Amino acid sequence: MTLDRWTAAQTAELSYWRELDLREILRICAEKPEFLSLFDDATQRDLLYGKDVLEVGCGPLGVSVVSFSRHKTGVRRLVKVDPLPRLPMRETRLVVDTWAAPFLTWVEGLAAEGEYVQTPGEDLGFEACFDTVVTYNVLDHVREPLTILRNAARALRPGGKLLVGVDCLSLVGRWRFELLTRQIHKGSILVEAHPHTFLPSTVGRMIESAGFRLNAIAGVPGLLRRLAGRHSRPAFLATRL
Repeated sequence: MTLDRWTAAQTAELSYWRELDLREILRICAEKPEFLSLFDDATQRDLLYGKDVLEVGCGPLGVSVVSFSRHKTGVRRLVKVDPLPRLPMRETRLVVDTWAAPFLTWVEGLAAEGEYVQTPGEDLGFEACFDTVVTYNVLDHVREPLTILRNAARALRPGGKLLVGVDCLSLVGRWRFELLTRQIHKGSILVEAHPHTFLPSTVGRMIESAGFRLNAIAGVPGLLRRLAGRHSRPAFLATRL
């Protein structure tokens, strides 16, 4: 990806977060526990309890997927990284929703959990210091998804776990997006913020090529939807080799 294309993607991302309204933050807060529910409670505990956890691409609000698991209280250390600077909620459209102040205060409390580090996932410098790496709704937004996965492997201790959630299209949907949507809606946030598209099978192969053994995939739709249905967001669980 060229520097200009990456800059355009990051500009689109920041615009999205600044224009965040109450309906969108409610959707974000609802979809994260729904994603975690793809795995049972024992699996979540194994990923989080007593573990050093790194989340790559938490978004500039700093609201982590980990914050929506009941096992977060057992996390030893939570580090959240994102290429965008930390964005206080008062710098978004949410500031006008004063009637929702109790809910927004709760979200701000979630955002304060863990340590926020501004750095692209492609530039991670961590070496064997985490037990779990989480990347949720990230890989289709970044400059080099394979590099991020390789950096995740390097950041993990031997036997560490990787949890990935990423939007996947159907065969027809991907064809339509790449050949039609990118041209018809060129310059839109939808196109600019999504430099990559994936199928579930391509994500699995990419994870394995980054140095992981794929343990489980959850949330993959049936054959017809994989061929011509709407997008899905499967969860991929892998172990560092």
